[in-house]
Amino acid sequence: PMKAVFIFYYIEYEEDIMQILAKTGIEAYSKWEKVLGKGKSAVPRLDTAVWPGFNGALFIALEDEEKLKTLLEEIKAFAQLHHHTGISAFVLPLERVV
Repeated sequence: PMKAVFIFYYIEYEEDIMQILAKTGIEAYSKWEKVLGKGKSAVPRLDTAVWPGFNGALFIALEDEEKLKTLLEEIKAFAQLHHHTGISAFVLPLERVV
């Protein structure tokens, strides 16, 4: 079954995230470069004087379970190196691509 993977990350991590995609063999994705938001345990990134900065986001559609597993392992290892700050990955079922 196809999966949709959303990855949100501090924009400062972008080069590292792109290296993870290359290492994983993922060549197809959609990228948003200026994503604003806040999470339960993350510092808000709202591009304001009070909450400066912004995030990047990726959407990846994957059918290959092995690539998905490797991607999530790489993201988890990266998150651990950064004390689980500034990166999150969400995996959802993807029912249809038109």
